[in-house]
Amino acid sequence: MAAQVGDYLGPGILTQGAGDIGMRTGQPVSIRLYADVTAVYDNGIQPLSLTPTGTLAQINGLYGAEANIGAYGVHNWRQAQLGLDYRGTYRDYVNGSFYNGSDQQLILGYTYQATKRLYFDAQEVAGTLSRSIGGIPGVTLPIPTTVDSPTALLFDNREYFTESTVSMSYLLTPRTIVSAGGTGFLVRQQSSALIGVNGYNLIGSIHHRLSRETTIGVEYKHQHYDFPGAYGQSDINSYEGIYGTQIGKRWKFNVQAGIFQVEVQGVQEVALSPNIAALLGITEIAQTFYKPYTFPTGSARLNRQFKQSNLGFSYSRGVTPGNGVFLTSRTESGTVAYTYTGVRRASLTISGGENYLSSLGQNIPAYRQFNGGAAMSITLYKALHLISRYDARHQEIEIAGYRRSSYRAVIGLAFSPGAVPLAIW
Repeated sequence: MAAQVGDYLGPGILTQGAGDIGMRTGQPVSIRLYADVTAVYDNGIQPLSLTPTGTLAQINGLYGAEANIGAYGVHNWRQAQLGLDYRGTYRDYVNGSFYNGSDQQLILGYTYQATKRLYFDAQEVAGTLSRSIGGIPGVTLPIPTTVDSPTALLFDNREYFTESTVSMSYLLTPRTIVSAGGTGFLVRQQSSALIGVNGYNLIGSIHHRLSRETTIGVEYKHQHYDFPGAYGQSDINSYEGIYGTQIGKRWKFNVQAGIFQVEVQGVQEVALSPNIAALLGITEIAQTFYKPYTFPTGSARLNRQFKQSNLGFSYSRGVTPGNGVFLTSRTESGTVAYTYTGVRRASLTISGGENYLSSLGQNIPAYRQFNGGAAMSITLYKALHLISRYDARHQEIEIAGYRRSSYRAVIGLAFSPGAVPLAIW
């Protein structure tokens, strides 16, 4: 719902600033710090390397220790709200020091109400990841992002990313609000075999509240992806209708649906006919291409808020700049998650999902991934907590016959003062 800053600002829409950042089980909590040390076991790490026989390597049975620090929560002022989610981790394997390393992830949101009719939003997402299963990737992101999508990664290869968003919303009437904003982002891969991306999004929307429970609207978005190293670029225009409603006291349902139009440009290798190849002495030439597409797009989200827990279902279909192997791609994803934070001793999260990528410019087979995980925190004594987590991932590229499964398990102790159980996931 609209951030509770200052006076009531109008239709109940999700702000693009603080939003759900820093919340747990759908509820705001005060800023909380934590630190933990865990034993870790990783099986099925997928580095970007080959075995002596020429097949993709997979590293099994790594074990060691992991140390984490972090902070999450929400802070309110009279006319502003700040949401924070930060996590930093360092791994040290006993039997595989080459895979030691550190991951960082920061998600920061800020909403400022300038007047009764006008407010400004800002978000910052930044970090570096080298794992696509468990750890930081195991954390359910509180906001949609273009760059921070670890569950779509093919390889456990380090990448660096940042994404900055600013927007402005104005209340035309007590029931109607208009918004406009923009986002700039980039991703860089440590391996030269993977491809980075630069890009930006421009978004405009209008929402109208039909009743206390129901809001409708329309949204236009322009996206641009540019792939460094002469790999091409893409421009996407999407048009969506929006419907959101509250069902009873506990259920919330939101849906967006429309179309997106994609224009993909790039360079591809084209085989020459035998006659021309014999004449020129080469078998292939580089050729530019331009491919337009039109596809349906949309998303749906259903949430059930209990007193101390939250159950959520989500589905989305759209376009993504890819994962370093797949470039501009059509994507589909679905997730289900349940989180519980008790008032005394325990917190729990269970989640699972599926991701699908189909390239729009490259002639390569589609990629599908299934993932799931569960985590628990139990207060042992005051600020001392027992924590544990298990994550699993299965990857498939059907035509290529690629099928790989991975899993990760951690257990350890965390220190975090607070009145309720720790909920770091």
